[in-house]
Amino acid sequence: MIGQQGYEIDSQGNVGKETRRIEDLQLRFVLLMYVINTTIEDEEAKVRMSEQAVKVCHKESGIPISELASLIVRMTKEVKVICDCLEKNSEEMWDFF
Repeated sequence: MIGQQGYEIDSQGNVGKETRRIEDLQLRFVLLMYVINTTIEDEEAKVRMSEQAVKVCHKESGIPISELASLIVRMTKEVKVICDCLEKNSEEMWDFF
């Protein structure tokens, strides 16, 4: 991931002289995407903001854009699975009552 950009990662997960961990960068990106998609109503604006978030995160962290895109795809799939599970469990609870 970040090693492809030539940064060294120490045993604590720190990149170069940075004090942020790799997981923190990914988490910040996921949270940013969540905020964009839950607070902005206009679909066109969502797309523009999401694209800008990917570019900025790539530039600041060195994480390849392909990795960020893959993270968005995985995150979307996981959210869908969670929502489907919650929906199924909620239907089962309604049948119980």
